Amino acid sequence: MKWNKKYALGIPAIDAQHKQLFRLSDELDAALESGIRMEDLDALLVHLKQYAARHFSLEEKHMADFNYPHLAEQRETHRTFVFRFGELHEQLRNEGLTAEITSLLQQELGNWIRNHVTGMDQQFGAFCASRR
Repeated sequence: MKWNKKYALGIPAIDAQHKQLFRLSDELDAALESGIRMEDLDALLVHLKQYAARHFSLEEKHMADFNYPHLAEQRETHRTFVFRFGELHEQLRNEGLTAEITSLLQQELGNWIRNHVTGMDQQFGAFCASRR
């Protein structure tokens, strides 16, 4: 999935991080299609975990600053994302690079972007815009 200006929330720092997530997703897709090595996929997942920690912290801070009424729901989806990708990362380390894991990683990250970034986060962007 490619970044599009329509996904922007109007909060430059969050928009920049969302663009980075789209790039990470593209990198993952390209790497998996070209035959990524286990070590490289492991490093990519570590990078994704670091990204998520920074991004979710910033996003939740902005939501708190705006008194966003759906902050608790956002926090829960963020925790679910971190937990799920932690599970997949652990599965990768335990089972090695399998077709199942590569498929799940692509599917889960794509679903996250479609459902969360272009869905739930858009609701937050609209809420912020109505408060400005």
